Amino acid sequence: MTTLPQRFASALACLAVALATIVAFSPAALAEECDAESRDDKLGQTPWPLLRLQPERVWSLTRGAGVKVAVIDSGVGEHPVLDGQVTAYDLAADERGARCDMASHGTLVAGIIAGRETEESPFHGLAPHAKILSYRVIENMESSTSKDSTLPVVNAVRQAIEDGADVINLSLTAIHTVALEDAIEDAHKAGIVIVAAAGNRGANGKLEYPAAYDNVIAVAGIGKDGAHVDSSSIGDYVDIAAPGEEIDGPAPAGDGYGRREEGGTSFAAPYVSAAAALIKSYYPKATPDEIAARLMATADHPAEGWNPIVGYGELNLYRAMTTVLPDKIVEPDRLLPVAAPEIATDDEAAARAWALRFTMFAMIGVALALLAKVVVPRGRARRWRGR
Repeated sequence: MTTLPQRFASALACLAVALATIVAFSPAALAEECDAESRDDKLGQTPWPLLRLQPERVWSLTRGAGVKVAVIDSGVGEHPVLDGQVTAYDLAADERGARCDMASHGTLVAGIIAGRETEESPFHGLAPHAKILSYRVIENMESSTSKDSTLPVVNAVRQAIEDGADVINLSLTAIHTVALEDAIEDAHKAGIVIVAAAGNRGANGKLEYPAAYDNVIAVAGIGKDGAHVDSSSIGDYVDIAAPGEEIDGPAPAGDGYGRREEGGTSFAAPYVSAAAALIKSYYPKATPDEIAARLMATADHPAEGWNPIVGYGELNLYRAMTTVLPDKIVEPDRLLPVAAPEIATDDEAAARAWALRFTMFAMIGVALALLAKVVVPRGRARRWRGR
């Protein structure tokens, strides 16, 4: 027969097990299981994309205040440059926590867009006054292209619409589904600029989604020298290019920084998203099509105006913010290409050189004739004398 003290002790033991179970499955406990990479490495120099894009040149106009950028990615970790910048949601199946970034991916993407300026580091985002809506849909990089990963992306796009996002950044690829295409279309109709990585399959000609959908700005990658990154996907859906190699940015845990030497279009896309955020902040009535057209019309075009490697060319942030464009340019497909310069043959070049010399001598002859006919007689009338 069990005594009262024994029953009491047994009840306490059961209660302890129950409490332990509750703690083990609480969101806080799950967040502690996040295996995000922690770094304390300092950044010794300004990242090359910031030197190239020079966002400070347009900060007198805006730094992105009032704009929300949805980052649908692997989550955004805690880092000093992102303090106060992020509202986060966890839509991933493992439920490790909204601020968990086990892929060391979404944190860097968010930092490129809206990282704050600090005295401790030369790193900052292009639009440091914009806010980030983070939707964690990727558990790790291996899961980012699986069929199961598409539904969380769809759910994140739809939640971003409800949460009032102005820009959606999709630094991922997903399997094409009708649900995903419909969600992208609904976001566009809601007035949201949608930017996606073009993909990292090189020249295999395969369409990458969501970048290949209509109404999505597909971003290719370039390196320090302005050349196309070899891994960056090539196709007729590519719209624009941005830095996509040797990318520095905040780590998902700690207060340090890391570098993605190989880069990728995942990191080219947020530079364009940040530019879209700045444009939206400065031109609040601009539609997604107008913002897309502005970005592409002011890009540094390739010789033929557009090609499947870099689209309409490299992002030019200053021109995108300050160029006065015609009111009717709202569709990128209608942008007039920049004509390639003519390359003359040797005979044509010689003929042009001879014509140029002839014209110069003729102009000199006319000038001398005017001098003899007009200037000299007037000088004599005024009794000029040589000395």
